[in-house]
Amino acid sequence: MSELQSFQDYLNRVIPLTRALGISLDHYDGNRLDVSAPLALNHNHQGTGFGGSLYSVAVVAAWGLLELWLRETGRQGSVVIQSGEMDYRQPATADFLACAQLPQAGGFERFVETFDRKGRARLNLTSRVYAGPDEPVALFEGRFVVLSNQAAGG
Repeated sequence: MSELQSFQDYLNRVIPLTRALGISLDHYDGNRLDVSAPLALNHNHQGTGFGGSLYSVAVVAAWGLLELWLRETGRQGSVVIQSGEMDYRQPATADFLACAQLPQAGGFERFVETFDRKGRARLNLTSRVYAGPDEPVALFEGRFVVLSNQAAGG
């Protein structure tokens, strides 16, 4: 079983809503996580993507990216969302995909240094939600807190 499939099973077990939404972890390369969901399970009364589903998929992409980073780097900890905001740009009229990527600038290095030194750190992440190859239909900006198991008393 691949690491991504193992994490998919974990996700469905610890966050049952992901199973109900039909969330699928499609791609992870150590820097980016792509998470999809079918419109058939996530539409609103107008037949377009339900805002809460779009938000959930975007959060799972960002949260899952940090969880996978912890696993991949051998660090032990917990990831929680501290705050998040979604900008809905246009209706999602097809299955949708949320893409989250680790920051490229020095902010990520500072995050890692802080986490390793203090056992806790915060990181702002963005997820872009697509319902086709064009511009994103929604943009999520969130702040996540990563707390080492030692700092949490675990």
